[in-house]
Amino acid sequence: MSTYKEIIGTAVRNNAGNLSSDQKQELFFDTTNIDFKYQFAAVTAAWRTGNNVNTGRRDLGGAGIQTAAVIFAGYAPGPSMKNETESYNGTTWTEVNNVGTARNGIWGAGPYTSAIFAGGDENGSGSASAKSEEWNGTNWSETADLNTARYSLGGSGTNSEAALCFGGTQSPNAQTENWNGTSWSEVADLNTGRHSVTGFGTETAALATSGDGNTPRGLVETWNGTSWTETTDLNSGRAGIASCGTVPSGMVFGGPNTVGKTELWNGSTWTETTDLAVTRELSNNGAGASSQSGLASAGFITAVSTATEEWNAATPVGAWSTGGSLNTGRYGSGGAGTQTAGLVFGGYAPPGYLANTESYNGTAFSEVNDLTTARFGLQGGGTQTSAIGAGGDAGPSAVGNTESWNGTCWTEVANINTARTNLASGGTDNTSTIVFAGRSGTTFYAVTETWNGSAWTETADLNTARRTSGGNGTTTSALAFGGLTNPSTRTALTETWNGTSWSEVNNLNTARYQTAGAGANATAALCFGGNKPPNTASANTEDWNGASWVEVADLSTARGGLSGIGTSAAALTAGAEPTPTLAACEEWSGSSNTIKVLTD
Repeated sequence: MSTYKEIIGTAVRNNAGNLSSDQKQELFFDTTNIDFKYQFAAVTAAWRTGNNVNTGRRDLGGAGIQTAAVIFAGYAPGPSMKNETESYNGTTWTEVNNVGTARNGIWGAGPYTSAIFAGGDENGSGSASAKSEEWNGTNWSETADLNTARYSLGGSGTNSEAALCFGGTQSPNAQTENWNGTSWSEVADLNTGRHSVTGFGTETAALATSGDGNTPRGLVETWNGTSWTETTDLNSGRAGIASCGTVPSGMVFGGPNTVGKTELWNGSTWTETTDLAVTRELSNNGAGASSQSGLASAGFITAVSTATEEWNAATPVGAWSTGGSLNTGRYGSGGAGTQTAGLVFGGYAPPGYLANTESYNGTAFSEVNDLTTARFGLQGGGTQTSAIGAGGDAGPSAVGNTESWNGTCWTEVANINTARTNLASGGTDNTSTIVFAGRSGTTFYAVTETWNGSAWTETADLNTARRTSGGNGTTTSALAFGGLTNPSTRTALTETWNGTSWSEVNNLNTARYQTAGAGANATAALCFGGNKPPNTASANTEDWNGASWVEVADLSTARGGLSGIGTSAAALTAGAEPTPTLAACEEWSGSSNTIKVLTD
């Protein structure tokens, strides 16, 4: 039989070594190492923070998929049984029509337009319910009751016409009932009776996992439409978990005592993967299509939670790599341009303030003409040939100086209205820039100003005054994130600018100041580095998709006081506060590659 090489011959392109990083999904022959190889984009599994639900609660039900989901009922201390229903479009939660009977300890199954749930606790004191309700995408309607009233049960189902429920608080905790769209019928029991059980799948192919509340178990049973069979246990036995998906592709997540563990089911085994960012138990049960695309919302931490997280099993993997170092190491400098055509100016390095400006060509920095006024803590925006540098500390105090760069030299132009240092900014060129936040002495500012090429205009303030925050964008679409809100409090607060006003949106995962940002606008940004509690240099990198932040690959070297240039897909950072890394530069690629060597 012919080998792969003999069959393919020269039909595959030859290349001396590996392909360049921008060539993905390509088969090639490495003539240097005499190997056939396939280069493809690297991906990883990750939870991404989403917008909060409107009503915090625990022990709630869920149905649908990540971009078209519904959550309902639940419990909040009081005690208070909840009847609220909320729908999710992949971005925002909206209150819709309530369930008929408020309760907790439930499950949910089906798509957004045809969901079902049954059972529950109606008063918080163990009053088991047999009631069943169907959702048609607009309203809930009560249907035939379960044969056995119970709560803390599990369930699965295709839609409101075909479902399964199992386990729960009734003795012997093993009852299984099948729903045919009209009535519930008792079918074969679980092998091991239990409550606080969770499940996923359909009415003919389901999985029942965990359970028992005070005695957490990792027991798993699979349903074939007729009977239950014990199968592979969870790696981490626990109650209070949530689940979603199908029998060949499901997932469970969360648990008590700040457990954020996530496990994926492939039809025969469980694999532990990335933890929830917000550890919790008793979150929504039933929303999410598969182990590729899940949804975690609400639940309980030390109090009821409103947090939402979205699971993506194929998030592109970005990576930092070492770039050419600055000629003059520094921190607190301004930056403009792109990863392959960048500009770094000003900053501080012992013994004093710098006016040095350096240009980057994607490989090395070259010294060009200095700023007119040496300073650090300034910011600006624009390109390598058309930029603005504004504000900063020129000693002994903050200044409002603004300079315009034409690709060759700096020229002093009109000052910003509020002199300050440690500000953040964004902009497209030396005729269109925005600056915001900052400080002067012990005063922290929320002031925002825009530049039109001849004058600065004060516009609407940030909601929260801060300094040494990250920023990016343009005069009509910008983002402010992190910073110090007083002399010692690091913040994760994020605000988005629409050209008229600032709005608070989802926070960073890691609160910090002295961070840097890159990005073209308010819908795509990168935050990296900084100083996080208690007082530690950070390497954390987070990616913003217009709605939420997700942690991605760390900087090679943790640092604060760094400058940020470029976009969320191709960024550049240079300089930093720790002395050993003052001149270091790193380049970010929003996607990295995996190269697989093919055998004969």
